Amino acid sequence: MRFLLLLAFLLTGLSLFAQRPSGMRPSGAPAIGRIYGRVVDGGTRKGAEFTTVAIRMAYNDSIVGGTISSNSGEFNVEKIPVGPPLKVTVSFIGFRSWEKQVQLSRERMELDLGNITLAPDAELLKEVEVVGERATMTMQVDRRVFNVDKDLSTQGGSGVDVMKNVPGLSVDLDGNVEMRGARPQMLIDGRPTAMTLEQIPAEDIERVEVITNPSVAFDANATGGIINVVLKKNTKPGYSGQLQGGIGTNDRYQAGGNLNMKEGKWAFNLSGNYNTSANNTDGTTDRAERSGGTTTGFFRQEARDESERAMTGGRFGVDWQQSNRNLITFSQSIRAHERSGNDVLNATILGPGSELLSTTRQVNTTLSEMMSATTQLGFRRKSPKEGREWNTDLTYNTWKRDSRAGFDQYTHGSDGAQLSESPRLQDNIGGSTNQQVTLQADFTEPLGEKDKLEYGIKGNVKLDNTYLDVFVSSPVIGTDVPDTSLTNDYVITDIINAAYVNWQHRITEHWSMQAGFRFEQTWFETRLEDKDITFSYKYPDGTENLAKAIFPALYLSRKWDNSLREVQLNVSRKISRPNFWQIMPFIMNADSRNVRIGNPALAPELSTLAEVNHLLPFLNGKASWLTSVFGRHTQDVITSYATPLPSDTTLLLNTFVNGSYSMTGGWENIVKVEPVQGLQVTLSGTVQYTDVALADAQNGTRNQGYNWNAKAMLSWRFTKDWNMQLNGEYEGPRIQPQGRSLPQYGIDFSMGHDLNKKLSAALSVNDVFFTRRWGNIIDTDRLYQESFRRREMRFVRFTLTWKFGEQNTSLFRKRNNQRPEPGSTGGEMDM
Repeated sequence: MRFLLLLAFLLTGLSLFAQRPSGMRPSGAPAIGRIYGRVVDGGTRKGAEFTTVAIRMAYNDSIVGGTISSNSGEFNVEKIPVGPPLKVTVSFIGFRSWEKQVQLSRERMELDLGNITLAPDAELLKEVEVVGERATMTMQVDRRVFNVDKDLSTQGGSGVDVMKNVPGLSVDLDGNVEMRGARPQMLIDGRPTAMTLEQIPAEDIERVEVITNPSVAFDANATGGIINVVLKKNTKPGYSGQLQGGIGTNDRYQAGGNLNMKEGKWAFNLSGNYNTSANNTDGTTDRAERSGGTTTGFFRQEARDESERAMTGGRFGVDWQQSNRNLITFSQSIRAHERSGNDVLNATILGPGSELLSTTRQVNTTLSEMMSATTQLGFRRKSPKEGREWNTDLTYNTWKRDSRAGFDQYTHGSDGAQLSESPRLQDNIGGSTNQQVTLQADFTEPLGEKDKLEYGIKGNVKLDNTYLDVFVSSPVIGTDVPDTSLTNDYVITDIINAAYVNWQHRITEHWSMQAGFRFEQTWFETRLEDKDITFSYKYPDGTENLAKAIFPALYLSRKWDNSLREVQLNVSRKISRPNFWQIMPFIMNADSRNVRIGNPALAPELSTLAEVNHLLPFLNGKASWLTSVFGRHTQDVITSYATPLPSDTTLLLNTFVNGSYSMTGGWENIVKVEPVQGLQVTLSGTVQYTDVALADAQNGTRNQGYNWNAKAMLSWRFTKDWNMQLNGEYEGPRIQPQGRSLPQYGIDFSMGHDLNKKLSAALSVNDVFFTRRWGNIIDTDRLYQESFRRREMRFVRFTLTWKFGEQNTSLFRKRNNQRPEPGSTGGEMDM
């Protein structure tokens, strides 16, 4: 009889998690929280196994999560909504139920309930059956969370495809992400990485968290905010995974898979991916050259680019839950990337009266291979005291790049005859090796019911050795002659040590604040080995530049009862250090009239950021509106700069410089609506004003004006097994010191079909009307130039995905799954 009661109760408990009804979680409440603890038998004082833990919404009793305790009595429930009040119920046949009301927040997304003692009782629980549905995007007052699994258009794609659909983000010609006109810092699972977004398969990503003005717990190098890419992991007992294959136009082929397992205290994840693609793109450049207000000539060029790329890689991770409060993690990822290209540039050089002076044909061939790896070891300790926590981890990133490029230029006069110095053939052979080690420790200490202290330290060392050998051949100088002016060999040493402290205080029931500061010691040095030239800076340098090493932040927020509504005011100071490609003193792109090269003398830019954010749910929880007013003032702003070469004014040098300042202010809005079941509409847009000025060395050129952008996503499951998605964006011209960018816009369409419970298919069309292109206008007293290029062609992609697994179950069947009567002996001692 006792066995039948036990079996019946276990079936009741399992039914809690079989299904979850849609609409039970308020719109905007991200399911990213965690509640855990340990259940103790009140009679034996030992761990109580097979007890049922159910978590419900406080306002309507709908179940949002649950589990069954292990043989030691420990339980762990993840993907719990953050924001609304919850009720936690712990129960088992023959014991009195235990219940407590709790609430998670963005400041406390995990809750340790400690030891829960169940007293013997004869009362039984009734069966509850519920179902849950995840939204594509959820919002909080200081961040937005984008759930990648629900995005049809990214299936078979990369991290770049994911980012272009996230409200508030934009992707440029080279696949770099921008937010509010600045580059955000990218993290993977909260830590730095050697991988680029293009190297991360979309199917490996669970969600993307966008933080516009992060606290002092994050690196100060976050003027553009932070993008945290959270990779998939199994959080429930059992196993799950998927296999995916895809094919598309432009030689697009893709295959990948992942496997996640969790059994007892161990969890494993394994994934691998391979994809290829090809592109045939175009671009144009039109330039009028000026001197003293008079046009002195014209330059017109058409470009055709054929490129191929292949990427492969994988990752492995293991989590060991040594106890319910101690977690040790290890992960290893390896990625390889190969890219080849063939550019043909046809140019015409005209005189002031548009008379033909000469023509050039340049063929650029490139081949680059890159290998990157990330190793991470972490430890997390949670104290029985609620809220006390210690995290530490060690991250090692390494990547290696080898490249070879050829620039063959053929020049003909106005009569069509080849000039005596033509052809000019140039070969570039280069490579780089990079290593980065990061050690970080974070502590959280509650100080009573109203206060919490966060503090931590971090050390980061990055070494970069890059070389480039250039050889030139022509009828004038001979064959394979080294070009010492372009050849370089340099070493970069980048060391950052940091410490922070952050105090959180609940002022009243509805008002709270946090204040903190971060100290970062920076030493950066670029040394050109073959030229005995060094560029460096230190913050602070003794007692000098001390202000450039301190980064304070202040946050004030107001919440409403039983609602996700919240208002937040924040202000902080940040630093933005130049990227490696902005520093690298090598020719990266070139044609007969344009040269692009880095600037090793670039210094960081310092910014003050301020925001007022208001998150307002409406339509009875079916919609939410996040509105933000923001501002940013930047000193020594890093910006692009174009100027004719002093030695040859017909050549345009494109590089990066530290300007004087920039001021940016704007208003951003994101509205998410679920008007009917199965239909989600997300609309976003930003209006922004920019005032930017170059330094005196660049004649103090100043430019100012407005720009705006808008983005829309419509996701509709119109039948049980059919759904569609429409994405569109428009980015208006943006202000630049010497001109403005060209508008960029496009539309993507996707259709999905669930063939059965495990197998699904998706068909996507990228850039339906083939309108996406990136370019700019440069307007100075020396020239007027308009140019554009495309990043990729329009393509169609078909993807098949097979999901498998069994959740909330043991991988290994227990021989004896009965638990003892209340008061009997057995189980582990309660320590």
